[in-house]
Amino acid sequence: MGHTIYDGTIVVVRGILNTLSHILHLAEQRPDASSLLEARLHEDMYPLPDQIRLATQFSENVVARLTGREPVTFEGKPTTFAEFYERIDTVLKTLNETDKNVVNEHGDIVEATPIGQGQTADMTGATYAHTIAIPNIYFHLSTAYGILRKEGVPLGKLDYYAGFIPEFAGKQ
Repeated sequence: MGHTIYDGTIVVVRGILNTLSHILHLAEQRPDASSLLEARLHEDMYPLPDQIRLATQFSENVVARLTGREPVTFEGKPTTFAEFYERIDTVLKTLNETDKNVVNEHGDIVEATPIGQGQTADMTGATYAHTIAIPNIYFHLSTAYGILRKEGVPLGKLDYYAGFIPEFAGKQ
């Protein structure tokens, strides 16, 4: 079988969350790691904990949509590195337990999908994943990466790839 909706969604989201965990572990090693918890790229942007909150919630939303269940809504926002990892690990566990056949079957199911400001649009699970969820997850990973770089965490491009290609981790 060729490339499937599972391969283009669940596998990708798992890589994104593994990268997020990797860069957070590098950030946590800094002596000033606690100062990173309120860091942001710009004053009108969400700080680091909200980047983790949104990346994990969109990840949960996509796996729920592609398995035909209601998403778990996480309460509050993570405020410590331990809470970051707990939330990431919770979603990774769900992703790892997700049945490939179930995901592939749900990719073509059309549902009313919230698109903001009380509006909905009918779209397939695959369309939701590729036009709403995954772009948002990448955005929040990239923003977290940018925040950490701005704050002096020594991250390189290979760190960004670490969740997708683990053998790249630490090869700067």
